[in-house]
Amino acid sequence: METVAVKKPAKAKTWIIAIAGVFLAVRTNFDPAIGPARLIFGFEAVIIGGLGNMWGTLVGGVILGVSQAIGAQIDPGWQLLAGHIVFLAILAVRPQGLFPKVSG
Repeated sequence: METVAVKKPAKAKTWIIAIAGVFLAVRTNFDPAIGPARLIFGFEAVIIGGLGNMWGTLVGGVILGVSQAIGAQIDPGWQLLAGHIVFLAILAVRPQGLFPKVSG
């Protein structure tokens, strides 16, 4: 059987994802039906940041979080709507995302 070496960036990404999962577990409760609701925010963060760019995804998540917090301050019913509006606005201005992956 052949062993495969895992590169350091892959390990770092795995640890960052694991830490994010722990923070999410502390902040919210888990429910089998909550998957699509969490998935849409993750999808929006990846698209805002740019496909293939991990730091762009982080920036996209921060942008979504801040926009939802501002929307909640204006009116609690606008919390989710504000995030979706910011996502659509960024998608209209930069369809490739804020930090697209450079090929090469």
